[in-house]
Amino acid sequence: MASVLVSALSVILCAVVLILCSSPAEAQADLALDCCLTISHKVIPKYVLLTYRRQFRVDGCPRDAVVFITRKGLNLCAPPAADELWVKETIKFLDTRLRKCKENKFHEKRCHALKNMSF
Repeated sequence: MASVLVSALSVILCAVVLILCSSPAEAQADLALDCCLTISHKVIPKYVLLTYRRQFRVDGCPRDAVVFITRKGLNLCAPPAADELWVKETIKFLDTRLRKCKENKFHEKRCHALKNMSF
């Protein structure tokens, strides 16, 4: 009876170890899909942009970057705001627009696409 219990515990322990060891690799693979591998220094027109997010090396990405999201849902990778003045100005523009949209409760036409996004 004791040998059956030891065998069952061994199988359970092996299964737990296998699950714990495989999960970080899968999480890292998913994270890599969301990272900018290259960045463009070309200025992006503000009127095509909806919002942005920041990408950091400490989160597992290969480089720091700003990811601008267009009205059509494209992700455009730009250098960090500290590296390029146009990126800093564009972030300020988008933050101001979001603040104004929140103040107006997203009633303006330009705010409708921002309404359903999580911030």
